[in-house]
Amino acid sequence: MHYTIRQGDWPSDLDAPVQAIGDVGLPDTVAVVGADFPGLRPSFVVEQGDEVTAGQVLFTDRKHSQIAHVAPCSGTVAQIEYGPRRTLSACVIKRTAQTTTQQSVPLDSSTEASVRDALQSRGMWPAFRTRPFGRTPAPDARPTAIFVNAVPGVAAPDPHVVLQARTELFAKGAAVLTVLTDGLVHVCQAKGTPLCPITERVHIATFSGTAASALAGTHIDRLHPVQSGRQVWTIGYQDVVAIGYLFATGQYAADRVVAISGPLSNTPQLVQTILGARIADITADTLAEGTNPVFRSGTPLGGREAVFLGRFDVQITATTRSAAPRKASWLSGAKGALIPTAALDRALAPRVLPVPLMRALSVGDSEAARSLGCLALIEEDVAILSQLCTSGADYGVLLRQVLDELMEDAA
Repeated sequence: MHYTIRQGDWPSDLDAPVQAIGDVGLPDTVAVVGADFPGLRPSFVVEQGDEVTAGQVLFTDRKHSQIAHVAPCSGTVAQIEYGPRRTLSACVIKRTAQTTTQQSVPLDSSTEASVRDALQSRGMWPAFRTRPFGRTPAPDARPTAIFVNAVPGVAAPDPHVVLQARTELFAKGAAVLTVLTDGLVHVCQAKGTPLCPITERVHIATFSGTAASALAGTHIDRLHPVQSGRQVWTIGYQDVVAIGYLFATGQYAADRVVAISGPLSNTPQLVQTILGARIADITADTLAEGTNPVFRSGTPLGGREAVFLGRFDVQITATTRSAAPRKASWLSGAKGALIPTAALDRALAPRVLPVPLMRALSVGDSEAARSLGCLALIEEDVAILSQLCTSGADYGVLLRQVLDELMEDAA
């Protein structure tokens, strides 16, 4: 089934990257960053200065000890930083060469219990995000559907290129996902050759149109909308490959293909790296000389200023330092006012009324935001509102505050 998305038309002046994967070498430093996991409180099993190997457990979720977060590479734990209320800020690893060879032992994927245990204990469970709330699923949660996002965004890698030599692992990973749900696994992609075989439980839907066609929130809205009491999960296509690799070999795979673009990039291109890579380590050869870039991890519009590659990101934008950051609320110091415009009315692809939602988020009215459909959204879905609104508010921050409040109320 094909869907043409006409709303959510986000302008961009970025050139598409050359769709060939370059080798820039491995980063010297990587990190697991708390901003990727809102509210996560870690229970560390390593200490600063410890030697770790790729795939070794660094910490578990204090609330759900079954869920492990693992090292993307071998190295030394260089820094452990906490945020407010003992949440995770970052765990930084100084990379060293892998000194031991892991034995390849396929894992059992025949039962739900074995699949859940492998994904949770070996670091792949945090690859999933829930709708509603945009959090890591609880260990015993069971979604009504799983969405694999393989629609390329603006200046993003082409999944057909990334998966060219990995189609069998991708198909295996998609098959593993069917064990976790009684519903369908929706592989969402652009038009073209199917990325994996279509089966009774794995369906393919194609999307085209505006930039919003590349957002998982758009796919969910069209195929399996979030409703009261219904939870769906999303996962990126490169993580599906990693799941296939885990069950084929028993080994954790942290490799990632990302696109580097932006005004300060010499030539937009794709590079092979690993999760959590220090961005400066992998972009040095791609930037114009004499520049002092600011890096954004994530989509050009919705990405955040970052030192390390985000857990769910496949894009890096090298740009100049922007104007002052947007304020959390237009009612608390922003100079502008929220002025409804035709552009705002067309900004969101999910069937949510933008301007009433913006007003509810601006004043922290969580119940109004819920009734307007905020549970179907996460930060990336509302990034366009921050760009178009005259108030100067950051609607991603405001949405996260409301989602966290609603999640606490539902607990």
